[in-house]
Amino acid sequence: MRLPFRLARRYLFQPQSRKLVHVISGISMFVIAAVTMSMIAILSAFNGIEDLVQDLFGTLDADLAAVPISGEVLPNELGEIIGEYPGVAVYAAVIESEAIIRGNGVTQICSVLGVDAQYEDVSRIDSAIVEGTWGRSFENSQCVCLGYGIRSEMGIRSDSTYPPLMSLGAPVRGKKLSRHRERAFRTLPALACGTFSINADIDTRYVLAPLEFARELFDRPNEVSRFEIQVDESVSAARLANDENFIAALGDNVHLRTREEKHTFITQTNRAEKLATFVILSFILVVAAFNILASLTMLLIDKRLDLEVFKAMGMNDLALERTFSIQGLAINVLGGLIGTVLGIALVIGQDAFGWLTLEGSVVPSYPVRLAATDIFGTLAVVIGIGGLGSAAMVKFLIRRLS
Repeated sequence: MRLPFRLARRYLFQPQSRKLVHVISGISMFVIAAVTMSMIAILSAFNGIEDLVQDLFGTLDADLAAVPISGEVLPNELGEIIGEYPGVAVYAAVIESEAIIRGNGVTQICSVLGVDAQYEDVSRIDSAIVEGTWGRSFENSQCVCLGYGIRSEMGIRSDSTYPPLMSLGAPVRGKKLSRHRERAFRTLPALACGTFSINADIDTRYVLAPLEFARELFDRPNEVSRFEIQVDESVSAARLANDENFIAALGDNVHLRTREEKHTFITQTNRAEKLATFVILSFILVVAAFNILASLTMLLIDKRLDLEVFKAMGMNDLALERTFSIQGLAINVLGGLIGTVLGIALVIGQDAFGWLTLEGSVVPSYPVRLAATDIFGTLAVVIGIGGLGSAAMVKFLIRRLS
């Protein structure tokens, strides 16, 4: 068994050789390394984008949310059950509904998110405030925090010291517009005390308001739209969402929704694109593997006299097949390992130094994240394609030359 390894090493590593077959072998190894590096870098970029999207769309969401299965609201009493259950660190009551906002001569539709004082403990809203003071929203019952898109469209500047006056209106439940006209709407004055910015979709849609303000606006004194729940550090959100005792305590009309579940479509779309990219790059690896097969073919033809000598010395066809199969596999393994090291170094460098910048984006540089599954999956494809392809081709050629 040692002889095939020694022969393969001799044929692969010949520094003094300038034969075309060895040049092609070197080129093949370089191509495998380049494709492997590209696969790791691109798959890491998809991981970074997935994390970025979850952070952007999850800024207003807690780890877990108790939402109604049917209907639009949940009773306030559920908050006491949630707060006392083991594994719940803190919770916040939320009312969400559509409203009309007016100010500076501009009228538009928005989604009002009424939250209580615990909301900043269950979400990352503090990091999204770009103007004014978020805390003012709870010191003054009329203070609201505008999305940056709404603030820009209305042409006003939010200010926590001297906030501009505006109004929020919502339909009164049970009253038809055709019959009651102006009385079909409830309008409350509001003060623009702050501005937040998360992404274009949320910025042009949401207005944050104190919970009591939202209760009065939407006439929900004893109900909320959902409860946002921050789980304890010792418990995962998925585990608590599947806790049968917790589910039974909340009742049949409550569903525990994780942050990932809320943004399932975005996550699945990104993962589907990542899988498609992986498959496409795997086909490029198959093309690169043909270079290795070509170099093995030329090597076998070049070493035909050596093969005859080996056979005369008693070396069988199986040993010859192992020799050249090991060489083809070695080209793939070495190319894959070199590409893996370069790919990991490239991703770590991008994460640390931000070489590839994104002008005018929500992040200064392209996000990346290494994943062990991507690294080992790429190596498995490289070695698998190279090993199987080399073995099959060598076996066929040895028989033809014999």
